[in-house]
Amino acid sequence: MHAVRLLTRVIRGLRGVAAQAPDIHLGESDLMTTTVSARQEQQVHDDAGRSAPMIRRCQVSIVRSTPAGQPMASEDRRRPGQLRRMNGALLTLWDLGPCIDVAALVLTELVTNAFQHGGGEDITVTWCADVTHLTMRVEDGSPVRPVLRAVDETSEGGRGLGIVEALADAWGVSEDGRTVHCALAFADHTA
Repeated sequence: MHAVRLLTRVIRGLRGVAAQAPDIHLGESDLMTTTVSARQEQQVHDDAGRSAPMIRRCQVSIVRSTPAGQPMASEDRRRPGQLRRMNGALLTLWDLGPCIDVAALVLTELVTNAFQHGGGEDITVTWCADVTHLTMRVEDGSPVRPVLRAVDETSEGGRGLGIVEALADAWGVSEDGRTVHCALAFADHTA
């Protein structure tokens, strides 16, 4: 029963996330879907010493308004900012405030890259938090692996993955090239 109350609290919290980021639509007719799941290996304890699974995972899928490979529509250009605001609200809900700024910058780079260079009809962002790290994954459906490019002061683009590499404790690309992931250690972003 305690796990049900905990899940109810998290669902209310996600509604609060949507309220704090009003341009993120979590309704049934929107282009985004959100899921939350419990991770059994981690436990939280209430004042009475009862334990329940810690819920520290959120996933959002966004359907592109512009086909991959074409110039981004204004709606797609707004998505990184919308997800950045959702990131802040979600990490506040999870009491991970010290990670918000770095996570927002890294997430913005990954999502922007996915919209500009990725394929497929949708982009999926997943946040997972355990005791020591926040992991973010951005899946774009393209089998083309993103690469870290060498840039100089005259380069007009190509800095996104360099920023991710500089700020994340670890990052990589899935074998199929569809997902870029990164991890931020909590201790590194608290001050």
